[in-house]
This record gives sequence, C-alpha cells and structure tokens, in this order.
Amino acid sequence: MGAGTQKGEGAGAGEGAGTGAAAGVGAGTEGSEGAKKSNSVPPLNGVVIACRVLEDQIASLGESPYPVIYLDQGLHRTPMLLKQDLQDKVAACADYDVILFGYGLCSRSVIGLQGEAHQTLILPKIDDCIGISMGGRARFYTEFAKNPGTYYFTKGWVEAAEDPLKEYHKMVAKYDQETALWTATESLKYYERTVFIKTSPEGNEPSQAYAQGFADFFRLRYEEMVGANDFLKKLLFGPWDEDFVRVEGGRVVEDSMFERI
Repeated sequence: MGAGTQKGEGAGAGEGAGTGAAAGVGAGTEGSEGAKKSNSVPPLNGVVIACRVLEDQIASLGESPYPVIYLDQGLHRTPMLLKQDLQDKVAACADYDVILFGYGLCSRSVIGLQGEAHQTLILPKIDDCIGISMGGRARFYTEFAKNPGTYYFTKGWVEAAEDPLKEYHKMVAKYDQETALWTATESLKYYERTVFIKTSPEGNEPSQAYAQGFADFFRLRYEEMVGANDFLKKLLFGPWDEDFVRVEGGRVVEDSMFERI
C-alpha cells in the first residue's frame, strides 16, 4: 500500500525483537482485574509478529503481554517475499501456542500462512496497517469510498517506510532530477490527497512536517485526521471478536476469512 489506498510496496529483509514482556508476564489469569475489564484472558504462551511501522503505536499501549518480532515495511513491495518471511517466522515460533499478527491482508501476503496443529493464529480482519491506525474497518472503508486516491502517513510510516519522495531523493543522486521526478510523479498519478493520521497525542510534529512537505512537493491536497489504537489494543489484550480472523488446528489462512461482515 505504500501508505496509500492505491497499493504497491519493496523488498528488504530486516527484523527485530521488541521489548514486550516475556511470554506469560502480564498476561493475567481468570479473576484478574485486567481480565474482568476486557472480558478476555490473554494466553500465557503467545508472540506478536508485526510490521515495523506499528512499533511506535504498540509501544504507546504500554508493556506488551507478549514478545514482539518486527519486520521491515520494505517487504511489502514484494508480497511473496513478505509472505515467505512471515511463514518463516511462524515456523520459528513453533514453541508458542498463539501467534498474533500486526498485519492486515497487506496485498494478500498473509493468505496461505499456516501454523502448527497446536497453534492459534490471530489476524486483524482488515486490509492493511492504515486501517489498523484508523481504528477499524468501518472508518477505513468510509474513507476509501470518499477519497480512494489518498496517500496516508503515520509517525511510524514516516520513520520506517519508503515513499515516493524518499525514492526521488535516492534517484536524483543515482540518475538525474528529470528522471527521478518523472518516476516519483508517475507513481502518484492517481493520487489527489495526502493525509497524516495522528496515532498519539504528542511527538507527531516532525512526521507531520514531513507529510506536509510530501504533499507540497507533489502538489497534493494535505489533511490530517485523528487515528485510534483501539484495534491494536484489542489485538494485544483482547477480546478477539468479529474484527479478527482466528485460525486453529493447522488450518491455512484463506481469503474467505477476511470477507466483510
């Protein structure tokens, strides 16, 4: 998606472990105050595999009840590479009973993933990380219907993802300004708007300035909206309701599981 609602993404194979609590710490037990509040008890033996662009938002929710493995956003540009890397991480997490994904469909990169027979896979039932940052599917679909040609940014996208402006600067150094500008502009020819989604109450200013500069450079309309971390909060702490795909018993993740309700 390149943060846009016209999708397309790049290869790069980085990853990293987050600083969440060790498996089981903070997960709660039946009778705990946290369990009463969420009406759900997070399993003791879980792990999160998430896109790097969500790292800031996940950190803002406090200590994770599970360890977190982050993958480079650049993998999105080659969905088959992202799918393979995700499956490799699933295989490497065979000792965990539950695997939570900080990914949506993401150009169908999660379709075909398969865990072990004893594992449960939990995936947000949404198109991509932009919908997650907006707080849910309903708002994402509404925005897409009104303004399909929108390039979205969050703080995480600015810090961890490539975009046409960054590619432009790389190409200027490698080729020439005319070629670089044509290539970057061509990739945005169906876009009319740039939107910065605020996913935290503070610390957004540098990222907002970048998004504004992006819009000015490509002569796009610039707007801002307030996002929500509700989706991520439910992913980490439950409940895993109709907003999530739950795959058990070694079943394969299928397209039909993501159909709109």
